[in-house]
Amino acid sequence: MYREKAHIAYLDTIRGLAALTVVSEHFVIAYGLPCEGDLCRRLLDYSPLHIWWDGIAAVSMFFVLSGLVLSLKYFRTGTEPAVAEFALLGYTVNRMLRIWLPYCAVLAISACLYGVTVSTPPLSTALPASEWITQMWRSHPLSVTDMLREAFLLYLPPLIVLIPQSWTLTIELVLSLLLPVGLLLAQRGTGWLLFFGLVAVALLGVSIFLVHFLFGLLLAKYYRTVVAILTGRRWLRLLILIIGLFFYTAADSLYRVLNDTGLWLVSGLGATMMLMFVLGSAHAQTVLSLPGLRHIGKVSYSIYLLHMAVLMCLTPYLLQILEQLTSNRFGLWLGGWLATIVLSLLLSLCSYQWLELPCMAMGKRLNKCR
Repeated sequence: MYREKAHIAYLDTIRGLAALTVVSEHFVIAYGLPCEGDLCRRLLDYSPLHIWWDGIAAVSMFFVLSGLVLSLKYFRTGTEPAVAEFALLGYTVNRMLRIWLPYCAVLAISACLYGVTVSTPPLSTALPASEWITQMWRSHPLSVTDMLREAFLLYLPPLIVLIPQSWTLTIELVLSLLLPVGLLLAQRGTGWLLFFGLVAVALLGVSIFLVHFLFGLLLAKYYRTVVAILTGRRWLRLLILIIGLFFYTAADSLYRVLNDTGLWLVSGLGATMMLMFVLGSAHAQTVLSLPGLRHIGKVSYSIYLLHMAVLMCLTPYLLQILEQLTSNRFGLWLGGWLATIVLSLLLSLCSYQWLELPCMAMGKRLNKCR
């Protein structure tokens, strides 16, 4: 009987760090960068130093990771997927419950917060907030019908208000449900997989993130080969890491040269190379498997779902509290950023315990009943 691979904790950690990157990006859009000098701004905006708030790169990492993690368990003996072991109904039920139910729960919470805040003026803080964050809910009146439309994750409305970052979740859900097709194509050969993937994106209008998902699937297919080549070759791992970091953070430096599709492809390639480095580096795996980082990885989905509500509804109050301690702009920025991340993490721990785990348990129970 086929047994799935043991869960790879360090890959969860990478997802968690990517989720914190998205939180940081939204905080920067809302409250600016921590420094006002031209040189500092350029370094934090147009160099690899902006990796800590590079949301484009983080989204690319999400989709490459998804392809890798969901596929890896089916490549148990080499480059041939164990397609016969794929339980389509059970997999579909698990994915729908894993992604959709926590989303609907957070959507309901966001709808309640929306009702409380939409008619009140934004709080005034010494660290001024941008209109992007203060008007995100206030400038978009929603009816109950509008809110219900946002609950249908497979086909969200053009304007997403309550959880604006959820546009990626629709793509994630659809791509993950197409995994069996990807495994069948991978069984035919890598050429078939890449050909149909490119045709789907170029001619059928499928999301460019399909390519990212396929990058991850190919990493799973050649997992053992990648590990064998990179283990013991430190110079090669470092070269892949350096090139990967450049590609991963290249969106702000190559935006004059590449269109949006090109930028997404480059960042996806960078994410793939960085994952290759981690797969071949025992030291990196050890660091990423530290207990604190693993917990961030576990609650990464809840962080992604909840952080915008925190940023809109709670961060202004946190900043007002910090104003009693300091008037220094950098101190306010750093305190607000850290407080937003810590509060998002704490709420995500609760969400993971009370929303995500019960949804996963429900999926397991339903599959046992079949």
